[in-house]
Amino acid sequence: MEKYYEKELLEELHDIQETYGFISEEDILRISQKRDIPKAQLYGVISFYSMFHLEPTGKYIVRVCDSVSCRLNESAALVKALKDYLKVGENETTKDKKFTLEVVECLGHCDEGPVMMVNDTYYTHLTVTKAIQILDSLE
Repeated sequence: MEKYYEKELLEELHDIQETYGFISEEDILRISQKRDIPKAQLYGVISFYSMFHLEPTGKYIVRVCDSVSCRLNESAALVKALKDYLKVGENETTKDKKFTLEVVECLGHCDEGPVMMVNDTYYTHLTVTKAIQILDSLE
């Protein structure tokens, strides 16, 4: 089982994800054949890590923390407001392909909630107004 999680495989998946924004069925078939890894095992690896996607994503991936500490700081209201503002549901991409909204278990800033991550940048102590201003600044 260990060979399916080797460092080189994860690096290859990261490279594909970064280049194309998702990992396609063709990529999975190619890697499966090249590395002699069953496709089911590749799907298991890809689905385990939240940074990998099997469908195209927006230019900006907006992740909102849904941990207990963020919920205590009103992250549910933030998620609802972002869904309404972007007109998408969880794990959906806006029609203009600019934003993908994800709700994740933890972003590692439990004392600074609610927390949102846009691509690789963290935003902490958010209000709905502040979060929307951040998204507007990206457009």
